[in-house]
Amino acid sequence: MRTITRRGLTVVSAAAAAALLLAGCSGGGNTTPKHTPSAAPSDASGDLTLWVGSWWSTQVPTVVKAFEADHPKIKLTIDAIPIDGYQDKFTSSTLGGNPPDLVDLDVSWLSTYAGQKLLQPVNDVAAKLDPKAYAPGPWNSSKYKGVQYGIPDRSASIALFYNKTLFQQAGLAEPTNDWKWSDMVSDAEKLTDPSKKQYGLGMAADLSDPQNAMDTLAVSIWSHGGDFLNKDNTKAVIDSKASVAGLTAWADLYTKDKVTPPGTPNFATTRDVVPLFQAGQLGMFIGGSNNNPTLDSTKGLQWGTVMVPGKTNISGGYTMAVPVGAKNPAAAKVFLQWLANPDTQAKMVVRTPALLASLNMAPWNGPEFTTFNDATKYAKSLPPVASWTQIQNIIITDAQKILVGQFTPAQAGKDMATQINAQLAKKSN
Repeated sequence: MRTITRRGLTVVSAAAAAALLLAGCSGGGNTTPKHTPSAAPSDASGDLTLWVGSWWSTQVPTVVKAFEADHPKIKLTIDAIPIDGYQDKFTSSTLGGNPPDLVDLDVSWLSTYAGQKLLQPVNDVAAKLDPKAYAPGPWNSSKYKGVQYGIPDRSASIALFYNKTLFQQAGLAEPTNDWKWSDMVSDAEKLTDPSKKQYGLGMAADLSDPQNAMDTLAVSIWSHGGDFLNKDNTKAVIDSKASVAGLTAWADLYTKDKVTPPGTPNFATTRDVVPLFQAGQLGMFIGGSNNNPTLDSTKGLQWGTVMVPGKTNISGGYTMAVPVGAKNPAAAKVFLQWLANPDTQAKMVVRTPALLASLNMAPWNGPEFTTFNDATKYAKSLPPVASWTQIQNIIITDAQKILVGQFTPAQAGKDMATQINAQLAKKSN
């Protein structure tokens, strides 16, 4: 979702990838930053720097004013950074010994950075919090090998968006939360009319938008009983019979059922899918609640949301972490504890809060968030392994090859499994 992505961009550029590899090398000399022991949070004072995504921009003054009013000994500076280049900037600054004191990270990035020893544990902060107070997906994804490296500030579930007008024109009943994959496909076929450039379903499949490309793909794999890795995340199971069935059903949307638009293999959600939905050329798409404002602002568009087929959806979100080399980790932990209050989080964050109690507060208890709040109960985290960024890129790359006829789903599953297992065999996992 490229206005600003729902869970962020996970393509690591060549520079960032090289830097991460360098950070993980045992002979790296001074390349890996030193861990700075933190003072007790009660002793915290001085300057505190926080990096967040640029979607926080309008809220930054509010957060700074509220925090400094509660903690006058700490001067807070928040840098709202565009998502393109966010990972490179964080990696280079941390390796260079000049990171922020606190950084907001997509939960799918955390295991990679923790595995490369670029983050400090925050078990001391987590010990003061109730894990059950948080959406389980982002809380669990804020851990790596049992150690807490982040405290979530944002949760993210996905839902199926549908165009009410197109459903009415086709004489179709609106979707329900009990929809199955086959129901979605059946209605997508009825909504498709190439002569009108109208298609039943839009989906991302471009490597430039890997996390959003995972939305529909993961739902298909999970709703068919498959998965990416085994339960202890030590081996790929994407080549299993059930997973291949999910890959097949996903690819059929484009290759066999033909309910997705031409060009789908190169589609990103915000760049391509959402504008087509706004224009009335798509009946449905799967995505996150950050699309709500865009759709609400589209004149004449009547839309709704239901849970995805099978209900199991991707649990995403953002988590705040303390980088290795942070100059004021004590103040960073004060901020983490401050934002862990439900009332504070409801008022301060700009996307769906990670604290469950905050979801019952305005504006998050509004009807436009109901489906997404309910979906958090069925949300499933992607595997918390250090090489997930690389693994996800492997999956999307081979999935694209199915769409363009270079692989059958079974061939893709086998190739994915081979490459994934090679990644899992590396030490950092």
